[in-house]
Amino acid sequence: MGGNRSGRGDGGAGTARGGSPVNAPRQYVLLACGCLIALTLLVTSNLQSSLGLKALDEVLGQSARLDHVDRLQMLMVDAETGVRGYLLSGEAVYLEPYEKAAAQLPEAIAQIRRDMASRPAEHDRVEGLASLVGAKLDAMAEAVARRTMEGLQRDDLVGKILMDEARNQLADLRGLINQDIARSIEVSTGGFQLTRAIGIMLALGSLALLLALFAVMRRQNLLRGRLAELLRTENARLEAQVAARTTELSQLARYLTVAREAEKESLARELHDELGALLTAAKLDAGWMRRKLPPELREQWHERIERLLHTLSSGIALKRRLIDDLRPPLLKDLGLIEALRALCEDFAMDREIRVSCELPEAADDIDEEHALAIFRIVQEAFTNVRRYARAGSVGLHVGREDGLVRIEVRDDGIGFDPTQLASDRHGLAGMRHRVQTYAGRFEIDSSPGRGTRIVAELPLA
Repeated sequence: MGGNRSGRGDGGAGTARGGSPVNAPRQYVLLACGCLIALTLLVTSNLQSSLGLKALDEVLGQSARLDHVDRLQMLMVDAETGVRGYLLSGEAVYLEPYEKAAAQLPEAIAQIRRDMASRPAEHDRVEGLASLVGAKLDAMAEAVARRTMEGLQRDDLVGKILMDEARNQLADLRGLINQDIARSIEVSTGGFQLTRAIGIMLALGSLALLLALFAVMRRQNLLRGRLAELLRTENARLEAQVAARTTELSQLARYLTVAREAEKESLARELHDELGALLTAAKLDAGWMRRKLPPELREQWHERIERLLHTLSSGIALKRRLIDDLRPPLLKDLGLIEALRALCEDFAMDREIRVSCELPEAADDIDEEHALAIFRIVQEAFTNVRRYARAGSVGLHVGREDGLVRIEVRDDGIGFDPTQLASDRHGLAGMRHRVQTYAGRFEIDSSPGRGTRIVAELPLA
């Protein structure tokens, strides 16, 4: 099977290598065509936008010119209406529209001059209109003066003639501006039609390019599919091999952990039975010698014998401490909860710091192997706090959650950066490996100056 798989892999790779040189120039040509079409679309869109904005600006400008012409005509109509009302009634109230319009007419004429400044051919027309407006203002002023001085007058025929002529001039000017607007719209419409035709041609070219790209990519996808299938087969084989090796290593690590604990227990038993008996016998003999010596020798050898008894007592205490470290007697005699409680009490007395301990009421369903692992994790965590943390308080929490035991040890010490652990921090590595042996989860939360929190979760199944 290995030979067949290798042969298929070589064939697929050869096809891919054989297809790449053929497809590569075609892909480059299609890519170049796509870039050209994209640039053309960009230029066309920019041109169309520019034309649209230009046409819009021109139409808006022409509309503003029409507004100025209409405003001039409205001002003249308002002035004439006010004058006619005053001529008929003699009431001064009718002069208010005339006076307002007369004050605004010079500015309206100036605005039309500015609007038509870009068209020199129409200057005479604009100046003629300005003359008519001036003559109309003079005629209206004269009619108002005569009505004021002489009373009711006949109709103002001169003013009517001037007004009609001004209306004709304004109509001609309005028609001229409307022609400009129509011409601008016609030009912009032609530009839009041209850009639309170009856009349609580019869209058709893009469609053809997409079809060609689809054909090339389909062929490449077929090749990739064959290669991906070969890679999936090989990855599945490698993952199965890695999983098997991982299982073997996990079982080996668990076996080594159990064997090491068994060796510690055997060594602790030997120390307790053999070395303990020897030290106890030596201490009894030293005490018998102190009691049996004659008084004159007892006083002479008193200091040395007392030092010997103290040394033997220290050796017995050291032996007990070593035995407790190798195999905690409380764990076997009283169970996990009492052993952890005693560990917290000993740590508090040894370091003179505050220790809070939150433990479940009982742990009868935790087997001896898991209990020993939990005790060792807590013991190693306390050891790290003692050596490095410089903490003022330590907290231990042990709880049960959904078929697993959750252990949390926290302190308010100096903390550290977990991403920059020193290579000699074997305690943390040992806790992590011990948790991984039981397929658990191990987490370290710490930063400089904020203390440390260690969380370990061990499945009981």
